[in-house]
Amino acid sequence: MSKRALVTGAGGFVGKHLTRYLRNCGWQVIGCDISPQEDIHVCNLLDREQTKVFLKSISPISHVFHLAAISFVPQSMENPLSCFQMNTDSVIALTHLLYQCYGSQIHFLFISTSEVYGQPCYLPIDENHPLNPQNPYAISKLASDFYCKYLYKKGILSTTIIRPFNHSGAGQNERFVLSSFAKQFIEIEKGIKQPILHVGNIEVKRDFLHVSDVIRAYEMLAQNEGNGEAYNLCSGKSHSLKQIIDILQTLTGIKVEICIDSERTRANDIQEIYGSCEKLKKNIPWEPRYSITDIINDLLNYWRKRIEVNSF
Repeated sequence: MSKRALVTGAGGFVGKHLTRYLRNCGWQVIGCDISPQEDIHVCNLLDREQTKVFLKSISPISHVFHLAAISFVPQSMENPLSCFQMNTDSVIALTHLLYQCYGSQIHFLFISTSEVYGQPCYLPIDENHPLNPQNPYAISKLASDFYCKYLYKKGILSTTIIRPFNHSGAGQNERFVLSSFAKQFIEIEKGIKQPILHVGNIEVKRDFLHVSDVIRAYEMLAQNEGNGEAYNLCSGKSHSLKQIIDILQTLTGIKVEICIDSERTRANDIQEIYGSCEKLKKNIPWEPRYSITDIINDLLNYWRKRIEVNSF
């Protein structure tokens, strides 16, 4: 199997981890991102001509891991048009150009989201669960999810749709809950702020994976034939944010006062979500290797180094 991949959104949190991991697994990797970064090609996927020139310049490739997206739900709600342009329009434009440049031999791995399921009708959520996206991010991802199924059915491209649940680890933006909590604890640890943790609804329960487990599954799925199928990527269990805070307090030895911040609380928040990854496990020999404590330790160590560097 040829292993020469394009990773879009290579400068992002998951993109950086995936690019490094693929190279360690013997892949040739070309990364692109809208922002200039070291060892990454600059390409705005909404610019058709720029994308066409870029794709021709990197030929040949066998796989595309499409991570480029607007992935922060509040941002998608503030600017739905921009969200759909990035999460849907660019997928349609990119896959058309891939077919023009390389034909139907490309394996296109589309990173969708568990948000496409919306409010759970039952738990754990499997791939047969009704699709009921509740925000522009989820709707835009589902549109591309369906489009990738269409591409496979029409024989245009080999596609795989992956629906990851929450995942975290070193390098994740502090806008996301686990990274936000970890950063606040390290700021308290270093005496930068008082032992007050600003939170949203900490009663909600979510399914969390370490980013290393996520990218390992991406690489394994890439080695299968793209069959237009969707796969959940999850741990199969849930943890409440209250439990997360307890783990943070144990690991750091810091006791915090909880301050509910209305700006961090979503209206009509879903109480509990966790998924089933049985379909995934039938296709690849994958199991999560990292616990929730491992994820939190990783984040704490990341912010210890980061805040130390920024303090000089």
